Amino acid sequence: MGSKLSPLLADLFMSDFENQAQKKKLFPRIWWRYVDDVFAPVKERYLDQTLSMLNSQHNTIKFTVEKEVEGRLPFLDLLISRKEDSTLKFGIYRKPTSTDRYITSDSNHFGAQKQAAFHSMAHRLFNVPMAKEEFEEEKDRIYSAAEVNGYDKPFVDKIIRKHKRKTQRNSITTLQPDTKEVKRVSLPFYPKITNPIKTTLHRQGLHVVHKSENTLRDLLCNLKDKVPPDEQSGIYQIPCKDCPAVYIGQTRRKVKVRIREHKNAVVSKKSNESSVAAHTVETDHEIDWGSAKIVKTTKRELDFTITSTVTQREKQFPFPTLQPKVVDSQQKGIPSTEHHKIAKR
Repeated sequence: MGSKLSPLLADLFMSDFENQAQKKKLFPRIWWRYVDDVFAPVKERYLDQTLSMLNSQHNTIKFTVEKEVEGRLPFLDLLISRKEDSTLKFGIYRKPTSTDRYITSDSNHFGAQKQAAFHSMAHRLFNVPMAKEEFEEEKDRIYSAAEVNGYDKPFVDKIIRKHKRKTQRNSITTLQPDTKEVKRVSLPFYPKITNPIKTTLHRQGLHVVHKSENTLRDLLCNLKDKVPPDEQSGIYQIPCKDCPAVYIGQTRRKVKVRIREHKNAVVSKKSNESSVAAHTVETDHEIDWGSAKIVKTTKRELDFTITSTVTQREKQFPFPTLQPKVVDSQQKGIPSTEHHKIAKR
């Protein structure tokens, strides 16, 4: 939340806080901090004094204490236990309210999104130094979570084998495979539409990742006043009233501004400024301005091209060859790139 600089500034502040606290006599000998969680063993008879010292360092920074119970103490997602010989052993900690509910197998999500939680658990399984008993206990928990969410045993077996091989490979060599810079494109997950596009983009060196277009945040949250669609940039369409032709255009300016320019070009018959005007000049048809609308709002240049392609494919139009066309407004100092296509409905 907030500015992108917030985590960096907070970390710098806490680093200075710790440097000042280290000069005090009661500062713990072991101090491991991750963001705002600290693991610091302190003798019980000095606990209150140490807490008072830390809380006196700054008037807005206040610490609380969580004591070990029966020799066990949770820290982040670890459960740290103290054995009889004073050595430590590690397990995986889950809150009592955990239900092991993740994306279910029958959910309309991309496969990688369904696997993500189990990849995370498998990665933790092989990278946390657990004893055999804790390892097997966590492994059984992963299989149980998969069953609760509708996945079968082979689904988990494949993920665990992958992480086991990776761990074994890393243990015998420090060499890493060459990795090329990956360019990613974000698309909504509509399998019948995006899968063919994904294959085409992959040949061009673009990796497709999917995003959800219908989230709880979009449905429930309204943090800002909504901007009317025609006040945004994106893909729009203008149909002809006398024939099935539809103009598919896109602009980085407000859509209503670009549509108004089309109207002016039609009135003045300036076919060189608008493909819609060219259509009316060639056919003497009338444009259905009342049905003109924005199809998809988008801002990034790459999203413009891809979204336009998806939009026309949804309408069963042939794939267009999208070429940028600089409109008059750019000559007035307003940057705008427009792609356009006249297609048959």
